[in-house]
Amino acid sequence: MDTRRPPGQVDHPPGLEGRITVHQLRLLVAVVERGGVTRAAEALRLSQPAVSHQMTSLAASIGLPLLDIVGRRVVLTEAGEVLHGHALRVLAEFDAATRSMDELRGLSRGRLRVIGDTTVGIYVLPDVLGDFRERHPTVDVRLEIGNRQHVSDRLFASEVDFAISGRPWLEPERPVESTPFLANQLIAIASPRHPLARRRRIPLARLAAEPFIVREAGSGTRETAEEAFEQAGLPIRPVMELASNGAIKRAVSRGLGVSILSRYAAALEIELGLLVELPVIGFPLRRQWHLVRLRERRLGPAGEAFLRFVEAGDWRSRVGHPLATE
Repeated sequence: MDTRRPPGQVDHPPGLEGRITVHQLRLLVAVVERGGVTRAAEALRLSQPAVSHQMTSLAASIGLPLLDIVGRRVVLTEAGEVLHGHALRVLAEFDAATRSMDELRGLSRGRLRVIGDTTVGIYVLPDVLGDFRERHPTVDVRLEIGNRQHVSDRLFASEVDFAISGRPWLEPERPVESTPFLANQLIAIASPRHPLARRRRIPLARLAAEPFIVREAGSGTRETAEEAFEQAGLPIRPVMELASNGAIKRAVSRGLGVSILSRYAAALEIELGLLVELPVIGFPLRRQWHLVRLRERRLGPAGEAFLRFVEAGDWRSRVGHPLATE
């Protein structure tokens, strides 16, 4: 095999992309490791002429001789030694990439990024994501929590895989797919010392007359509560606006007013006797959290696994146990 002056040799070849293949680099390494074309062909279960042809084509693409025949041995030229060194590194990266892709397909690695609005992010998603990670312990799971605007900003900037929000966006910036995630009941709460706490049945108008402690503007909880009172023609009287469920619960427990929160958010304080659920006619208000993702964004294996996990739904019986007072 003559590879010293390959046909079509050029003195200054342009970039090698598109002119040499990973297969050719693997053959070059095999020829060097096996000490010849024939042994490389046997090891790779290829014909000797096929390997020789690829080596000739590789040398022609490089524009320099790569192999010399010394006796019965194949010896690398200077250019061959340089290319061989690069080939080893290139093939090592390809092999590493192959392992990584195999690991992703097998979910032995991967990343899942989820953002949720305040209530679901604090009281529900840690349970859900913890359950998911028990099944896929090597997946890197990341949770962000924010108000509705922050959730939408992160979703539409393609910085998260999924958003969990109380209301789907009516006119989203980008096409989305939205599916029901979990039912959410909003309840009226008060201090156990509040006069309404002893009532068995409370008209909505009576509740509307109380001083209200409300979430910040833009909160899905606040929007739902205000809509319920507006539909009944009953304006409420906010006396305090707080951007934290924990702060609202503390203020309510001190007797500063009544409020409306998710049952998930108030469960622990009700269980401890720090708050009471008021039996208001027409309550609880029923909402639905939604799982939202960008329609054109392709999910990775971890995202696909999470979507299947959510759709299976067996996690629902294990979420929302009262553990935190935030």
